[in-house]
Amino acid sequence: MRNLYDHHFALKPGTRVYIPTEMGRKRGTEIKGAIEGLWKPPANYFHLLEGGHVAAVKSHRNATWLASLDLQRFFDQITRTKIHRALKVIGLPHQDAWEMACDSTVDKKPPKRHFSLPFGFVQSPIVASVVLAQSALGGAIRNLVAGGLTVTVYVDDITISGSSEEQVFAAVEQLETGAELAGLAFNPEKTQLPNGAVTSFNIAFGSGALEVKEDRMAEFEVAIRNGNEYQIEGILGYVGSVNHGQADRLADAARRSNLR
Repeated sequence: MRNLYDHHFALKPGTRVYIPTEMGRKRGTEIKGAIEGLWKPPANYFHLLEGGHVAAVKSHRNATWLASLDLQRFFDQITRTKIHRALKVIGLPHQDAWEMACDSTVDKKPPKRHFSLPFGFVQSPIVASVVLAQSALGGAIRNLVAGGLTVTVYVDDITISGSSEEQVFAAVEQLETGAELAGLAFNPEKTQLPNGAVTSFNIAFGSGALEVKEDRMAEFEVAIRNGNEYQIEGILGYVGSVNHGQADRLADAARRSNLR
């Protein structure tokens, strides 16, 4: 029996985090290293690159037309079979690819034996990315980029921007077709159709704007008033990486709090 994880807990309704055992972490690191030795992440897969989601949204800041799509329960859609297939495509032998697929998935609703990628494993982000990149959806993303659109990927969040509403609408249709061919699905409730700005990661951006949403700023202000110097520094650094004016506003709130 594979001893991959110790326990799991609910992060939110319908989503569980699996805590790997020491053996699971070691195996996950081995799998991650094997993939990295054969495959380089695309330059627009920002969850695997320095700068993360802030760098992703900044690349769309001055776009006049944007749209955003969210893969529904993305890790649940990354099945053992899809992982096996993708790992073979990047050059791993059949047996190695199968063993890595088995060691990268769990049965989330036993005993149904529907094995898929969990949150919490060392290798989960890069495994999900390889599967996406080698799928029909990944191919659609590459085609759009080659055609001159800006497309960013951050785990399950895909943002597209271009110079016209028609161009971005057509891109959304291509991505939806690619997802269907790949056996993946977008969450219709989180789809943001072409507009002059979109919101992702609590950041509104597009048409020259880039700012943290006000409800998130309110949460940061509460944290600033009650946090220690390290927490305050972290919040100010993050907000400043998005919008300097908003960071100045929070810094003023921190100073006022310290004067009381």
